[in-house]
Amino acid sequence: MGISPRRRPPAPLYAAMGVVVIVGFAIATWQTWSNDNALRDRGREAPARVVQVNRGRAKVEFTTGDGRRVQARIGQGDAAPGPRPVVGDAVTIVYDPRRPTDDVRDVRAPENRQTAYVVLGATIAALIGVPLATWGLIRANRRERAAR
Repeated sequence: MGISPRRRPPAPLYAAMGVVVIVGFAIATWQTWSNDNALRDRGREAPARVVQVNRGRAKVEFTTGDGRRVQARIGQGDAAPGPRPVVGDAVTIVYDPRRPTDDVRDVRAPENRQTAYVVLGATIAALIGVPLATWGLIRANRRERAAR
């Protein structure tokens, strides 16, 4: 009984999966960056009340400029100085009037591009790594075929 050799995936399939990963990272980078820009450019301040806290992330309830009562999460990658919020606390938030439930930031928290930079770094790493790994796979498959 011999041990069967490890089969490598076909290079086109590997490359296609890599493209899917790159596109996914690129979309995540764009969304994170555009959400941050929306808060900076169109953001409106509003008083809010903390209605739930889960692992340091608070859900707040507030009224938008057009009178809608909405809930959204804060504390996603940005941390306000001082004690963590507890249920019932009053906080001032910045929200995007076009999408008030999507991205909300505590006004005490500094603008934070850390998440955008991390996802951008992953996108760049994938842009470099996937072609290199695909090329290495193609070369290994060619060597294997030549050795037979």
